[in-house]
Amino acid sequence: MTPEQRLDRTERILMLMIRAGRRARTEWNEKVNILIDAQIRHEATWRAESHAVNEHLKAVAIAQADLAKSQKLTDRALRNFINSHSKRENGKSSS
Repeated sequence: MTPEQRLDRTERILMLMIRAGRRARTEWNEKVNILIDAQIRHEATWRAESHAVNEHLKAVAIAQADLAKSQKLTDRALRNFINSHSKRENGKSSS
């Protein structure tokens, strides 16, 4: 094989390697772009769902606060009822 044939062969191999590298880089860039798009869509969905969950949590917190107030009133009324009932019985038994 002459030196010129060797040089031609080396150039062909080098060109094939360059094309393969470009092809691999293009495929890599496409895959990275697909991942970026998927991440952006996921974050948008997550934000929307997170907002909905936060709204539900706020509603639960308000309902829980209302329930706690109502429970205090019920406890107070029950205590008053029990106390008034005991006083009546004690008053009747001592007569």
